[in-house]
Amino acid sequence: MRVLDRSSSGQLPRLRLPGTPLHHYMTVVTLVGLPLWLWACRDLMHTGVQLDLTLLAVLVAGLVVGELMPISISRQGRRSDEITISTTFALALLIVAPLGVVVLAQSVPLVLDDVRRKKHWTRPLFNMAQYTLTFGAARGTYCLLTGQAFLVPDVMRREDLLPAFLAGAVFFAVNHGSVGTAVALWTQERVLPHLLEDIRFQLSTGGLLVCLSPLVVVASAFSLALVPVLLLPIAAVRRSAQLATAREHDALHDVLTGLPNRARLHLDLRRALGECQRTGSGLVVVLADLDHFKEINDTLGHHVGDLLISDVARRLTSAAGQDVLVARLGGDEFAVLATPPGPASEIGARATELVTRLSGAMREPVTLAGVRLDVQASFGIALAPDHGTEIEELIARADVAMYSAKEERGTWATYDPDLDEHTPQRLTMLAELRDGLGRGELVLHYQPKCETRSGEVVGVEALVRWQHPVRGLLMPDEFIPGAEGTGIISALTLTVLDTALRDVSELSKQGRRLGIAVNLSVRHLTDLELPRQVAAALARHGVPAELLTLEVTESTIMNDPSRAVTVLGRLRTLGVRIAVDDYGTGYSSLAYLKRLAIDELKIDKSFIMGMLDDENDAVIVRSTIELGHNLGLQLVAEGVENAATWQLLLPLGCDVLQGYHLSAPLPMAGLLAWLDGWEHDVAYAVPTLPAPGAAALPGAGALPGAGALPGAGALPGAGALPGAGAAGPAVPAQLVPAPACPAESRGRAAC
Repeated sequence: MRVLDRSSSGQLPRLRLPGTPLHHYMTVVTLVGLPLWLWACRDLMHTGVQLDLTLLAVLVAGLVVGELMPISISRQGRRSDEITISTTFALALLIVAPLGVVVLAQSVPLVLDDVRRKKHWTRPLFNMAQYTLTFGAARGTYCLLTGQAFLVPDVMRREDLLPAFLAGAVFFAVNHGSVGTAVALWTQERVLPHLLEDIRFQLSTGGLLVCLSPLVVVASAFSLALVPVLLLPIAAVRRSAQLATAREHDALHDVLTGLPNRARLHLDLRRALGECQRTGSGLVVVLADLDHFKEINDTLGHHVGDLLISDVARRLTSAAGQDVLVARLGGDEFAVLATPPGPASEIGARATELVTRLSGAMREPVTLAGVRLDVQASFGIALAPDHGTEIEELIARADVAMYSAKEERGTWATYDPDLDEHTPQRLTMLAELRDGLGRGELVLHYQPKCETRSGEVVGVEALVRWQHPVRGLLMPDEFIPGAEGTGIISALTLTVLDTALRDVSELSKQGRRLGIAVNLSVRHLTDLELPRQVAAALARHGVPAELLTLEVTESTIMNDPSRAVTVLGRLRTLGVRIAVDDYGTGYSSLAYLKRLAIDELKIDKSFIMGMLDDENDAVIVRSTIELGHNLGLQLVAEGVENAATWQLLLPLGCDVLQGYHLSAPLPMAGLLAWLDGWEHDVAYAVPTLPAPGAAALPGAGALPGAGALPGAGALPGAGALPGAGAAGPAVPAQLVPAPACPAESRGRAAC
């Protein structure tokens, strides 16, 4: 085994420079080994020993051929050393020939091969020296145990067989120990752990070759005709080494693109982090994920998807440049590892330069299967040591940055701790949530929706809560944001949909025909399977499709407008109603509003709650109602917190109200009690239209005068729940403030 001169990238290792530990080690080995080489060769002509020239020629030929046909050994993704079948013949030669013959026969092909490969002149000198020391140690062991002279061989006897095997063991240990130390210093690994791992790896190949050496001598002593027979197991060992190298390559590389895979990334990242800690430098980890790859794969087929992945791999590798590792992690996700020169303080600027090149390489369209594709990718950057010094930590934070870039619809983003929700506590909560789904810990509360003019209850919105076994009842903003980033959100939404339809079905059996609204997440709105899942749930519970309203936000739609339009269109075909929730807070255009197959606009509560005091909010509410009606949509006002707001909405023509003035979200039992009370008191709760000539409404008609509201009675939700006490005609004239509204999460999973 010998030290290679080149790394896996083909570049000369920097550690050859004077002053490095590797340079000092190689210098010492060379200075000790070369004098022994000269001594052995000098005394070659004075031994006076009679040699079997035929046997000598056979063994030398095997040594030379084996040395010129080495097998490169890839260790942990790096081409770090070689194994040759010359070991068997060299050790056999050591037993039957003078030491000078052995070192000379080993050195000539070794130097010729190193010169042919244009290795640095220090490498053949080191290899000659370490082989001489190895042969010297093995020969010394054999002579010590057999009583032979160090430089002069003797005929091998039967009792010399065990010393020959022990000499082979010394050869194996010294050879792999000297080379393994050099490799460990090259890769900047700890020497002892590397040597132990190296010896374990080499035992199955080099160890077998060493064990065959005494057998070659024994067979040749009986008949030289048996020596070729021993080539069969030697060839098997060589083939075994080749297969082991191929298997390791396959284990560390992606089959489709040939790029390093996740395992190789981890190995190189571990080395790079160790170097950063020793030198004070920094490194860059970039994760890249293709946008809309699933749609391309589903539309054009997996073969085209594979061609696209291969093309992206080529682009990224070309843009990354030398000494930068580009790996494919799986699917449409890639990783880039760079260790740019310079201090850690400059690593941010180097990362920006790198990701600018990478993103630029993705701008050129590609034509596959006759279709011109504009391929885009999102990139996330994590820096060491700024963002972490552990492998999983850096990869996780680059992943956070990448998804931040996707959400912001940008090309790339650098990790920001303020955006990172990936904490151990969050992971624990998500695991508990998954278990809670299976145990039925999610419960629904329902908030009524009433017709503005009559006060008739026309439906309810299903809002999810988590009855945690330890922490009690959790509001959606405590678990929905975390679930939205995982596959849990899909199962959660389907559970909410199924429970809501079951409850509506029970209400229908009791003679209460109410609509039910359920919120959709981003993940579900882009899932082409959603219409089928909704149709199955409706059929399972026997609920007419027109009673179900699915609510989405503007931002949810704009995350993938094309697919959202497709999914919403299929849902409308089923007869399901579609509502745009929190309207006015997103960034959808009127053009998309026109294209969307929707039935209802829900004006965000921030505008409704502010219209009493802010003229601009009042104008926005009035304009939105007019726009919605002109498009044939029903308008729902969220956040109606008091009777005054209800009265302001009456002349504007708002169709439906929802808010804490009517009722807080209630469990099913509380909803049934509320419905009974509301039916009794609704006549007192609905305000009348403002009289002509009343004070002007900010931004719209006339504002009812201050004081008592005509016909106003005790307002359900303002005090005790209807039905909880006596409900008579005696009604306080003043408006009773509604209780404060607790913060409701606007996470889009039926919250």
